[in-house]
Amino acid sequence: MKQELSPLDRNLMGRFTIGDALVRTARRYPERTAFVFRDAQLTFRELNERASRFANAMAGLGVSKGDRVALISHNCLQYLICLFGLSKMGVVFTPLNFMLKAEEIRFIINHSETKVFIVEDSLVDEVKPIVGEMPSVKHYSYIKLTGKPAPDKWLDIDELYSEKYPETEPEVEIDQNDPFALMYTSGTEAAPKGVLLSHLNYYSAIMSLTYDFEMGKHDTVSLMAIPAYHVAGMDSMLSSVINGNKTIMMYAPDLLGMLEIIQKERVSGIALPPTVWGGLLQWPDIKKYDFSSLEGCISFGGFTPQPVMEQWAKLAPNVKFRNYYGLTEITSLGTTLQPEDVMRKTESIGKPCTNVALRIVDDEDKDVKVGEVGEIVARSPGVMLGYYEEEEKTREAFRSGWLHTGDLARMDEEGYFYFVDRKKDMVKSGAENVSSQEVEGVLYRHPKLAEAAVIGLPHPYWMEAVTAVVVPKKGVEVTEEEIIQHCKSQLAGYKVPKKVLFLDELPKNPSGKILKRELREEHKESYKE
Repeated sequence: MKQELSPLDRNLMGRFTIGDALVRTARRYPERTAFVFRDAQLTFRELNERASRFANAMAGLGVSKGDRVALISHNCLQYLICLFGLSKMGVVFTPLNFMLKAEEIRFIINHSETKVFIVEDSLVDEVKPIVGEMPSVKHYSYIKLTGKPAPDKWLDIDELYSEKYPETEPEVEIDQNDPFALMYTSGTEAAPKGVLLSHLNYYSAIMSLTYDFEMGKHDTVSLMAIPAYHVAGMDSMLSSVINGNKTIMMYAPDLLGMLEIIQKERVSGIALPPTVWGGLLQWPDIKKYDFSSLEGCISFGGFTPQPVMEQWAKLAPNVKFRNYYGLTEITSLGTTLQPEDVMRKTESIGKPCTNVALRIVDDEDKDVKVGEVGEIVARSPGVMLGYYEEEEKTREAFRSGWLHTGDLARMDEEGYFYFVDRKKDMVKSGAENVSSQEVEGVLYRHPKLAEAAVIGLPHPYWMEAVTAVVVPKKGVEVTEEEIIQHCKSQLAGYKVPKKVLFLDELPKNPSGKILKRELREEHKESYKE
């Protein structure tokens, strides 16, 4: 008699889903430490069991395959349990940046039609005022990290993966092309866009990390200081699970904490934006720390100055630095600059990753000549499914059969890519994308401003600083502090202008368009020390 296979067995036979990845690793290395957070840790067996319990608890709340469940939290072990539990159900995981304000949160929850919203207790006060304005949400849960009392009618997340729920695998058949995550990115538009990514998209990214970044070593100890909501943070977590590596999680980036953990835990791998690599070098007595364990280090999110690389090469004699370029729409990874090229091609973002095809094209989607600037377009198993509920924008992004990134670059004779600029004035501050149009929308709501433009200017720490150039209304006085406080009340901190420049008028072309190119050139030295 032919035996019928369960959905789990069918998944494990040949499909690649994120929940199944944890099942495989838990079977191979059940007692190996998977993640450490503060004084707690989880083995791969414990993580898998708790994720299954959480999945069964969610099913009991009426959550099913295809639903969206949102989470806003700093890094913690509960984050992992939610992520993998939801992946076992075919639920679309929707992470939010914990720096978002109520208005931004409300938009994302309503746009994604979230069914359950999970909130860290320290962030509940930001969410509570808009609870009644999120009609799609049927349930709320909270992650207790600070010891605050539970809000009324909210569920304690710890209860939802307790032993009162079965640890059996959910009987849900999931395809590798099913949606896994819905990542919201401001990009270059005024409103955030939901990037829909599949299980296969993330598997593709992890294969690049394993091969191009040599992250397949089982004795790797990674330090995860970047936020889990970021696509690079997601890649890091999933890579650790698929490869069976140990990861130390930090609640939030903390320079002193990083230095102490690297030394104490003998960390071998870490990924950080250039601002943090440079910031660590400024720490007093940095030379007293032992960095001999560092081997594979990644810099992402911008250009890393050569002096920073040179200083780290002296501090960590065994380190191999890699730089990379990517974006959420291609599940983070696009190019890699390998260790042997870091000092030889100091301004390059490297060559395409193993499973990525990239071209540089003109406005007619024809390849530009070597050395000429054009737009980066991509093909890869990591390319997104599309923008959620945005058919026209998806169609435009995929014109000519390639994903159009909106990023400008050039390529040299050896095939190395060099990032030039953002096609639509997106500002990249630290490792975060900031929409100039979104910030301008807030500035234009200030009653004392007549005009406003937002540009990115070179900055010694942030690499590119969000800068407001404004024209006050005639006869009205307004201060820089007043404008910045106005922005802080409506925007996440990383979107708030670092400086406000006052002009009598903004430069424009004959059609009335503001010439941001002239503003960048005129004020390019505003942050020089």
